[in-house]
Amino acid sequence: MALLNTIYNLVSCGTDAILGTGTKGCKQFLKKATSLWITQQGFKYDGTATLDETYAQLEQAKGNLIILKGIKTFTDNSSDDVEETLDDGTKQIATLGLYEFMATFINGLAFHAALHSLNSFGSYDMVFVDRDGNLLGTEAADGSMKGFSIGMLQAGKLQFPTDATGQKESIKFQFSSRGELDDKYVYIQQVQIDPFQPQNLDGVNEVVLTAPIPADLATTWVITAKSKANQNVWVGGLTGDFELRRDDVVESQTVVESPNGDYTFTVAAIGVGEVWTAHLHDTANVREIILQGTDLYKSNTPSKIAV
Repeated sequence: MALLNTIYNLVSCGTDAILGTGTKGCKQFLKKATSLWITQQGFKYDGTATLDETYAQLEQAKGNLIILKGIKTFTDNSSDDVEETLDDGTKQIATLGLYEFMATFINGLAFHAALHSLNSFGSYDMVFVDRDGNLLGTEAADGSMKGFSIGMLQAGKLQFPTDATGQKESIKFQFSSRGELDDKYVYIQQVQIDPFQPQNLDGVNEVVLTAPIPADLATTWVITAKSKANQNVWVGGLTGDFELRRDDVVESQTVVESPNGDYTFTVAAIGVGEVWTAHLHDTANVREIILQGTDLYKSNTPSKIAV
């Protein structure tokens, strides 16, 4: 696969000629968006990297990339341009309408809560991924690819189910700069990054850890892990997938998993008054998000005082 900075498709505009109005060749068409790639505002994709699952999941694991997958309806709510008519009948554009969209999902209550954690203004950039795996972003000042600058980003109210309709979750957002799409778009065709299918890339899954109060002199601490989305037990965690801290100092530990999702940590003897915390942690790469198989996971951090 090609490096990112070799597959950008940019429109080149200038005063001496208008380029891109010809109709020859394979045209760039965006299909319905099926997922959104969200980054902190100003984040630039590494032009020297190969755009594939490994690169995308690395940015997810580093906390740089949030993926909202599974858009069911994608509605264009963009405002119209405002025209001014002068006394002699001459018209001019007074205000350019801004792009605004709403995406609807059927991903469940945990997903609805996650959408509301994104509520903000001017905090994020966004890349569109369509149903065929094509990507649409914009050009950063240094020529690299970034997401469109987002002003309003607001999750909608939960759409409650009825006898005829199911539950739905939604989020709406508005571009803060129209020119990022009209003048400086970056379009990457899926065939340029094949076999990577970016439309299939999932977001980070949340694991809920439940911990009892540690007991004085005990040398084990048992923590239960469950998926927040479906409350099923979370299995497959290894010693290197967790970090325990005793009074905010990393604790050396080993872990044994039982089939019911309980993880027994073996530690040095616990003392009264010590503060113990635990969370998922990629020990090898020193990251709070771990990769298990092809899926990414992050957990809460329960905190308990030993008695």
